[in-house]
Amino acid sequence: MGTNVSLRYVSCSLVRYCANRQFYWSVFAVLALTALFAVLDVQTISSTVSIAADGTVRSTDSLDPNPAHIVSDAVLASPYQTSIILIPIIVALNVATGFRMGDERQLRLLINRPWPFAIGDVLATVIYCASVSLLSSLLNAVILVATLNPALRPMFLTETVVTTPFRVVAFAVVMGLVGYIAATVTKRDVPALVAIFLLLIVSLSGVLKVIHADVLLPMIGGKSFAFGRVDETGDLPMGASVIVIVCWLAIALCAAVIVRGQSFRTPKA
Repeated sequence: MGTNVSLRYVSCSLVRYCANRQFYWSVFAVLALTALFAVLDVQTISSTVSIAADGTVRSTDSLDPNPAHIVSDAVLASPYQTSIILIPIIVALNVATGFRMGDERQLRLLINRPWPFAIGDVLATVIYCASVSLLSSLLNAVILVATLNPALRPMFLTETVVTTPFRVVAFAVVMGLVGYIAATVTKRDVPALVAIFLLLIVSLSGVLKVIHADVLLPMIGGKSFAFGRVDETGDLPMGASVIVIVCWLAIALCAAVIVRGQSFRTPKA
């Protein structure tokens, strides 16, 4: 019975997502940015990978002499960038819009079980983030297949093209839930966006390297997991990187459910 109730709440939350006009332009924005990044990645590959007359593929990049790594990174780069930048923003905007439009007041009249609703709402957000991320990966793959030099396609058509989208989904869900939590706590779009940008700045600026805490953040600690290999000296081993992402997923899911449940139970002034 409890499972059926939660699934019903998942369906209701997904319908609310789709009823929001921001849902459609946000998906379009993700796909447009994905296409832009994919085209830039193809240009990068063209400028760093040379193909000899005999078909031998060589990398002219002094940082990574392996052309297979350059091609596989192109599979990752575009959907990964859109996942950590756009997905938390559009989730926060969608959630904040619901508060602004009065959805919360209507939900309080219709629902008297906050925790099943909170679980369903969070799961709907997870489905939304995963779906948008997979669409981004699919578009990126199509563009790469269509525009890559035929000599490079064997490097692209490997297990990387299958495993990379699912690794990116993990980041998309984590970052989407961060946006969900920020919007649920603040109930406003601007404060939520400020919180998201601060997290991105702190994560990517390297300020936490001073206290060696940067490895605890998903964008840093999960780097080996995202790339599918230990890319640089000092990166976490693959196993430790997986643990970082799994812990962030678990923490983000639990925190989102708790925050949403408490928000729903708290009487609105």
